[in-house]
Amino acid sequence: MAPAISLNSNLYMAPIPAHRFRQGGRDVYYFTLDLATLDGLLPHRVDENVIRQANRRLTPSHAKNIQEYLESRPDDWLLGAMLLGIAPDALVFEPYENAEGERFSDDFGQLLIKNRRINTMRIFDGQHRRRAIQDVLASMENGERRDALETASVPIVLYAEEDMAALRLMFADASQTKRIEANVVAQFDQRDAFNMMAKRIANESDLFGGRVEMNRATVAASSQHLIAINQLAEILRDVELGYTGRNTRARNRTYMLGRESDELYERCRIWADYFMPSARQEYAGLASGETPDEQIPYQRADSLAYSATFIRILAGCYHDWRVENDDWAPLASFIRNADLEPGGGYGTLPVDSGAVMPGETALIARRQEIAGAISYIVREAKATGR
Repeated sequence: MAPAISLNSNLYMAPIPAHRFRQGGRDVYYFTLDLATLDGLLPHRVDENVIRQANRRLTPSHAKNIQEYLESRPDDWLLGAMLLGIAPDALVFEPYENAEGERFSDDFGQLLIKNRRINTMRIFDGQHRRRAIQDVLASMENGERRDALETASVPIVLYAEEDMAALRLMFADASQTKRIEANVVAQFDQRDAFNMMAKRIANESDLFGGRVEMNRATVAASSQHLIAINQLAEILRDVELGYTGRNTRARNRTYMLGRESDELYERCRIWADYFMPSARQEYAGLASGETPDEQIPYQRADSLAYSATFIRILAGCYHDWRVENDDWAPLASFIRNADLEPGGGYGTLPVDSGAVMPGETALIARRQEIAGAISYIVREAKATGR
């Protein structure tokens, strides 16, 4: 049981159950706060004046993205711990004791924060999350959804440190985390419809089945894979929405519905297993099994059809063509008869479309060049098919 607080409670915030430990030569306190209490602990709106001393420049759009994430998933969200610093003399820690007055541990107890010293608290990692929480609560009317959000909690790590130079260094240290690889996100985030489609195509497609790299975000030249799982997810978005299209939250929710999901998969499968083999002999050989996977690394030297960038161009071409034409056969025929030899000059499709410089062997992956190549191929295919 916790001991009675002998301190004048008017001088302190309500006690917080906390775990105390040491890190980097300073005391650290770990606890959780519901979002309503967090508003009381950090009442000021996060802006440049609040965070500029100990943190990076606030990016309102990043905070807005987190706000939209919280709004779109009121019952299924995850936020990491917020890291705060505060003057050491602002804190009093009382370890828990049993009925006989014996301490259970020096590290578990009640944390009290002096009201007059709370203004020494600084966010050094988590300002965008804090801003998003403020804005989402401010935008919600009273009701069950707001109550559910206010009573949900976030973890807090509070460091007994107020020196600004130290806080800045701590922020730099805390930011040196490894970014999650795109291929891992594509496999794990199954709330994205196109990640789901990519996994299904990777397992079931005649062309891509067994030929999708799962462990890397790109495909090595010596690999027997055609494409990485994250690249396939992006390409399937292009098939459905176009190269410049965007999968909005509302549209994604629709795609996740049972019937809509099956129809989306069928559209992706038609592109993968019908259009693609019709568009290039390289794909036809793989889909039929006539070309063994062991030949893929060697054929990369002979054809740009094995480039992930070129496959993405084909996805964009397919979408744009289908906007005005139900029959994609003329587009496939135009691409099938094109010269895709690496290192070629004018007269080869990659060079003529602006996707590669004459004599070069790698396609240009910049958005402008990809968009230009898509427009060129669709335009030329229409002219040839007349």
